Amino acid sequence: MIAYSGWIGGPLGGLLLALHLALMLALAPLLRGAIDAGAARLGGAAPPPVLLRWRLILAQARRQGLRAAGGDLPPGLALAAALAACALVPSFALGLPSAGLSDLLALVTLLGAARLAALLPGLAAGVAASGRQAVGGIVALALAQTVFPLLLAVAMLATGSTTLDAMLTRLHDPELAGSRTPLVLAALSLLLAGSDAPAPGSPPFGLSPNPGPNPGPNPAPDPPADAGGRDRAALDLASDLSLLAWLTLAGDLAWPAALALPGEVLGGVPAALPGAILAWLARTALLAGALVAARALVLAPDRAARARLLLALLLALLAVVVLFAGRDFG
Repeated sequence: MIAYSGWIGGPLGGLLLALHLALMLALAPLLRGAIDAGAARLGGAAPPPVLLRWRLILAQARRQGLRAAGGDLPPGLALAAALAACALVPSFALGLPSAGLSDLLALVTLLGAARLAALLPGLAAGVAASGRQAVGGIVALALAQTVFPLLLAVAMLATGSTTLDAMLTRLHDPELAGSRTPLVLAALSLLLAGSDAPAPGSPPFGLSPNPGPNPGPNPAPDPPADAGGRDRAALDLASDLSLLAWLTLAGDLAWPAALALPGEVLGGVPAALPGAILAWLARTALLAGALVAARALVLAPDRAARARLLLALLLALLAVVVLFAGRDFG
């Protein structure tokens, strides 16, 4: 078996980690804007500009606005958990300084905590519509926990580790090629169970339909939090970062060969980093398009949550079956 090892430390590792986080922060609202536009177009509505999401976040951050129920704690926790998750999931290179902390269970827990913290303000007394949406979101989040243990088991049995960086490094080994099919199924299951991209036909996240003669989106606070200002900006950015982290995680598991290895970075391979960054952007765009198309063609908006979780569970079970079948008969 070929052993890949290495850790990018020192100033170079810190610089690459900072670049990784900066790209995550810059891309997350753009990705949400693109998904909003695609979902609106497939749902028959006028698509909002892709940059509108960024403009809404920046505009909210510059004003005081309506505070979220519970004060600064829920928005702050949501944003901190989402940022921590983004630091753990590799985007273009393995062996970054955060590699040793990138346990898959910790990553899924952080993303779940970010989602839960964003839903908690909606449970405030006197906000009935937000409360109903928040309860629905919390129930969906609880049901998703039935999928994650199966996926952790698939990762452990396929690669011998639940540390994401070690898993993806080992998957570069040609001898583990038979483990890639169940991990691709696991990636699809994670994408369906974890992401919260809007369903086609629903208003884009952070927008409401324009009731005028020319239908289109108007800026409006999201119902689950009924917050404005910096709290709204923190909740929106946390949601966008979480979605990007789920898509990146699914892309890593489905295509680990696109990630640059520490030896390639430390060895000065000229095309290693630019190629890995382009590959990350390409697979993220592909997965986002597939997610929107799946919501439009397979999952009706009124039953999207239940159907998505059921399909995620079936894919996770199929990953287990394929893994054991490959070991028994491959």
